[in-house]
Amino acid sequence: MPPVDKPLFLTPEELAEALRVSPETVRRWLRNGEVKGQRAGRLWRVPWEEGVRLLGGEDKLLEALKGVRG
Repeated sequence: MPPVDKPLFLTPEELAEALRVSPETVRRWLRNGEVKGQRAGRLWRVPWEEGVRLLGGEDKLLEALKGVRG
């Protein structure tokens, strides 16, 4: 389980910002199964570990999210 300062899930918008792609691209990847995620009603959530995988490491994900999460 991640420490308190790290979320369990990312929104498609947060992941898109970190990857420098559009949120719709992330949603398409989620729908196609290219990125693992969970639906919460109409909303998608991406597990923290999936973001780490996509960015190539936890340090890289944290650095990419600095501007997003302030």
